[in-house]
Amino acid sequence: MKVDFHCHTTASDGGLSPKEIIDLALKHEVTTLAITDHDTTAGYEQALDYATENNIQLISGVEASCTWNGHTIHIVGLDFDIENPVLQAGLASIRELRLARANSMLERLADKPHIKIDSIEEKLWNLVGHGVVGRGHFSQLLQQEGLVKNGQQAFDRYLKKGKVGHVGVTWPELSTVVNWITQANGIAVIAHPAIYKFTSNKLNRLISDFKQAGGQAIEVVNQPRHCADINGMAQRAVKNELYASMGSDFHRPEHSWRGLGWLAPMPQTVRPVWELFKNPLKQA
Repeated sequence: MKVDFHCHTTASDGGLSPKEIIDLALKHEVTTLAITDHDTTAGYEQALDYATENNIQLISGVEASCTWNGHTIHIVGLDFDIENPVLQAGLASIRELRLARANSMLERLADKPHIKIDSIEEKLWNLVGHGVVGRGHFSQLLQQEGLVKNGQQAFDRYLKKGKVGHVGVTWPELSTVVNWITQANGIAVIAHPAIYKFTSNKLNRLISDFKQAGGQAIEVVNQPRHCADINGMAQRAVKNELYASMGSDFHRPEHSWRGLGWLAPMPQTVRPVWELFKNPLKQA
């Protein structure tokens, strides 16, 4: 059995189509997969038939943006009813916020004479295609135009808070997003908790508020090798009586440090999130 419950396709800011992500899962011998595109279930929907044909167990998934105490937090939803109207209306509202932010970012970047990108709007929307626009697309555009060497430079020089391309956005509250997922009979998971770089006390407060809102799991494993972060998140899962999820947050093949299904083993001290799934995991 090999699983990955956090990855992205061209339905949001990933580099592979939903069909190609299933092909990659087959190549890497991933038996159960959740496609968790940003604020849309389109990737899951487009991949489902192809996954079934190829004997890959595909779990419904999404990664939704929300606000907690002024911070942007990502919540992964797993194994929910994709036709639930409350969830889908909520995700549609977040996509509208993303679109408004993208248009404001385009205006800000186009307004600066030292940022010379001809036909910037056309180039951005060509990159986005039918997907959900995100800052990752702006990062790709800046790299494509030779203004930066990599994604880190794109954010450091242009896209992060305080830089010319940054536009703030107020996402729905954490409790609201968790409620959308649980109303759809899904499992809410705090995505990549270490990435927020919170103090221990602040992370504990986030987890407490998340659980109070109805959240059930925390992403414990998102690294290819065992590390201190995994130990820390496993301890928090046990202490807070939360289930443990695992996911690579895979976006694109050129990110050589992050492969689909390339994950350290789940610690034996935790209850794995798949114990909550409506159908048992497919065995290899």
